[in-house]
Amino acid sequence: MAETKKAKLERSGNPAKRAAAERARIEESRAAANRVSRVPRKVKETGSPRWYAPLMVTLLVVGLLWVVVTYLFKGAYPLPYFVDHHASDWLVNGNLYLGFAIMLIGFLGLLRWK
Repeated sequence: MAETKKAKLERSGNPAKRAAAERARIEESRAAANRVSRVPRKVKETGSPRWYAPLMVTLLVVGLLWVVVTYLFKGAYPLPYFVDHHASDWLVNGNLYLGFAIMLIGFLGLLRWK
């Protein structure tokens, strides 16, 4: 029976020979790991589109401006509908609700940005 030198070293009772065989095995596995293709491949983009973050920041700013305009004009602008038709109920503050809803959409969108 012909055994390879490597197999003999791995079974050897000599600790130095066993350590040498282990080092050779590690070097062989490193060499195998380094044999990879050097051909460049296009990486698939996994992040958000380029327009996503600017859109969400714009929504935040528009919502903020909506709320500021509502406070400056005592709820009559940007949409006078709420003051004209709901003067006595909770929808009189509809412009504030819309402004905060726009900001909320922008904020939630930024949480999903990658």
